[in-house]
This record gives sequence, structure tokens and C-alpha cells, in this order.
Amino acid sequence: MRLGTVIGRITLTLQEPAYKGGCLLLVQPFSRAQFAGDAALPLAPGSSLVVFDRLGAGDGSIVGFTEGAEASQPFDGPAPVDAYVACIVNQINYEPPR
Repeated sequence: MRLGTVIGRITLTLQEPAYKGGCLLLVQPFSRAQFAGDAALPLAPGSSLVVFDRLGAGDGSIVGFTEGAEASQPFDGPAPVDAYVACIVNQINYEPPR
């Protein structure tokens, strides 16, 4: 699982039936510097990804997401999903190793 910040929403004209009850979010993955307290901006070019969400994360939320085959596990059948929101993070406590 990786952490990232929600930076936008994706609007679909036609929805894949497997997406019922959720939405697609644009997520900027955390960099190493962000764990140490740096700001999320500026965004690294080309590093954001589309993530499926059923938990209700909004703009600015920090989410934990899985990618690859694990992202399709919460679905009953086959689903065209490459990344899935597994949790919404309330707080991060990080102390770098000395």
C-alpha cells in the first residue's frame, strides 16, 4: 500500500457497471520528502494516478491505495481497476531513522 493526496475527481459520461457505488479520484502519491513534513505542492509531472474509491475521500484527503492485481480483489467479479482506495488516513506520525 502507498499513500497519496487526492487532488481531483474524474467524471465519467458512461459508467462501468463494476464502478457502481464509487467514484474515480486523481491521486498524487507521497514522496519521501512529504513523509518528513514537506508540502504536497508542487506536483511532480506525470506522477498522479486514477484510483477507484468507495470510502468517500474528497479533495485534499490522504488515502492509502493498492495497485495491480490487489486493487481488483474487493470486487465480486472482473473489474477494470488498477488502483483502489483501501483507507482514508487521519494522521501520520513519522520519525526518520537516525
